[in-house]
Amino acid sequence: MLDSPAPEDEENITAALKQSGRVSSISLTITNSLVEKLSAISEPFSELEDLALLSRDNMQLTLPSTFWWGRRLRTLYSTRIAFPSLPQLLLPSQDLVDLQLHEIPSNGHFYPEAFANALCGMTQLRTLSLHFLSLPPRRNYLGLPPPSGERVVLPTLTCLKYRGTSKYLDSFVARIDAPRLGDIDITFFSQPTMDASELGRFIERIEMQTSLSQADVQTSAHAISICFSEPGAPNTLLELQISCEQLDWQLSSMTQICNQFSPFLSRVEDLGIYTAKSPTGQDGMDGEQWVELIRAFGGANEFRVAGGLAIDILRALGLAGGEYRTDANVFPALRNLRVQEPMPIDGPLWDAAKSFITSRRFSGRPVESYVSRFLCHICNSTIFTQQQELKRHLAVRHAYRIVCSYCGDFEYIPGYTGSRLFREHLTSKHPEVAPTDTRISNPALQSFFPYPQDDPDLDLFGPFTELEAPNVPKA
Repeated sequence: MLDSPAPEDEENITAALKQSGRVSSISLTITNSLVEKLSAISEPFSELEDLALLSRDNMQLTLPSTFWWGRRLRTLYSTRIAFPSLPQLLLPSQDLVDLQLHEIPSNGHFYPEAFANALCGMTQLRTLSLHFLSLPPRRNYLGLPPPSGERVVLPTLTCLKYRGTSKYLDSFVARIDAPRLGDIDITFFSQPTMDASELGRFIERIEMQTSLSQADVQTSAHAISICFSEPGAPNTLLELQISCEQLDWQLSSMTQICNQFSPFLSRVEDLGIYTAKSPTGQDGMDGEQWVELIRAFGGANEFRVAGGLAIDILRALGLAGGEYRTDANVFPALRNLRVQEPMPIDGPLWDAAKSFITSRRFSGRPVESYVSRFLCHICNSTIFTQQQELKRHLAVRHAYRIVCSYCGDFEYIPGYTGSRLFREHLTSKHPEVAPTDTRISNPALQSFFPYPQDDPDLDLFGPFTELEAPNVPKA
C-alpha cells in the first residue's frame, strides 16, 4: 500500500534509479509519467535483490523493455504491472524465493510452457502467486503437455496461489512438479468448459494430498469453493474456488472439476456442505445438480450439511422423481448424517432429513443421524443443543403433548418403549392407515434421534402427561 510519488519527486527517483548498479531494493508505486522516465534507464539492475512495483487506482501499466535485472533477485512483487518478455527476464533469477504477480493485465500474459521453463533451476523458490485480471487474449495459445518425465522440479515450493482460467493452470502444472506443496489456493474464472485433468494429476504428485480426507463445500452469492484439509487441523491445505454468481453454473462448473479429480476425491472420508441462500431466486433449482456434485465423493462416510439450501440438498438426496432414491452410486460408503442447522421437529427440514434417511434404508445402506442444534417450532426463537432440552421447553412453556394425529386419544411418550406402544396403537386402532404410516412401515425413523432405553432421564414427557392447555398442537 505504497503512496504514489509526488510529481516533484519523480526526477529524484529517476536520478536514483539511474545508479542501477548500486540499487539493491525497489519498493515503488509507479505512474504513467514515471514509466516514461524509466525508459531512459538502459543499464540492468545487477545488484537488485527485492523488487515491489504497484500501480494504483486500477491503472494497468507496462514497464519499458529496457527494465531488467541480474542474477541476485530474490523477491518480485507486482500489481497491475505488465513485464514485456517476463519469462526471459526470469531466466537468470536462479535465487528467486518469492514470486507474486497479481492482477496481471491482458497485455502482460505469457505462455505457460515458457513460464514453466523460466522456473527451471529455481531450487529456492518457496512462494508462487499468479493472478490474472482477465481471460487471455488468445485462447488457443496453450500448447500440449510435455511428455512424461520432462517436468520442471521445484523442490522447495510450499505455497501456490492462482487466479485465472482453468486451461492455463492445467497447461502450466502439467510441466512442473512441486512435491512439498502444502498451501494451494486456486480461483478459476467461470467458463462453460473447465479443464482440470492435469491439475488432478499434479495434486496426485504432491506428498500432502494423501492426508486430505476432509472436504468442505461452500456456496455464496459470488462463488463456490471446496476446502480440503486434514481432520481436526485448523488450516486449509487446498482450496478450489470458481468465481460465479449463478448457482446452477457454480454447481455445473465444480462438478466438472471434481469429475476430473476421481483418484484424489476417492480418499475424502468427511464431506460437508454449507450453502448461503441465493439472492437471485435460484433456490428452487434442479436438485439433481447437487446429487451429481456429491456423487464425486463416493468414499465419504460422514456427511455434514448446513445453510439456507440444506432442505434442497437433503430432499434431492432422498427423492428421485417423487420416489425414494435407491441409487447405490450416491454415498455408497456413508454411515453418518450430521445436520448442522437449527432444526424444528416439524417442518420442511425435518421432512427432508426423514426422506433421506428413508431412502438410505430402502437402498440397504442405513445411516446414523445427528442434529447439532434444535429449534422450537412454536416460538421459533429458542435454540437448544440437546433434544431433551427442547422437549422440556415444549412441555413447560407450551404444554406440548405428542398425541395420535388420527384419534387424539393416544399420547406418545418418546423413547423406545413409547415408539413400540405407538406402533401397536396404530396397528390395533387404525388398521386402515397402519400399512402406509411411516412410523409403521419404517420404524427406523424413530432412530433419527436415538434414545437409550435404559436412560429414564431422556423420557422427559413422562412428568408432564397430565398437563393440558387449549389448542394443544398435535404431532
